[in-house]
Amino acid sequence: MNKKEATDFVIRELGKHHQRNDIIQRICEVGGINWREAEKFVQQVEAENKGAIALKQSPLITLIGIGTMIGGLLVMILIVAETLQGTIIFFLSFPVPYLGNIVYFFTGLAMMVAGIWGIWDTVVRIWNS
Repeated sequence: MNKKEATDFVIRELGKHHQRNDIIQRICEVGGINWREAEKFVQQVEAENKGAIALKQSPLITLIGIGTMIGGLLVMILIVAETLQGTIIFFLSFPVPYLGNIVYFFTGLAMMVAGIWGIWDTVVRIWNS
């Protein structure tokens, strides 16, 4: 395995979310180099090709982000609708009315923010590469 093939292999495997140690082990086996050299090589390839790796990872991360965002929005909408209809949701058996409504609303809000944040982070990594 020459350097170009090894570089393409590392980019492809990191893009598929494979474990770094598995990639290093494969390079050691095929390339016949020791662990430290392979580890440095993987770190170097990762540093030089962040954009290509982020681009390969982006479909999965974007899908998870969109799913989380939609799930959070649905939780928020359902909690607001139930609260406006007068439904009282208790949280962990605490005798505080509407505590569950508040907790679940903010859980949905946190899910929405996390989904947006994940998508934004992916776009920024691709854009800055």
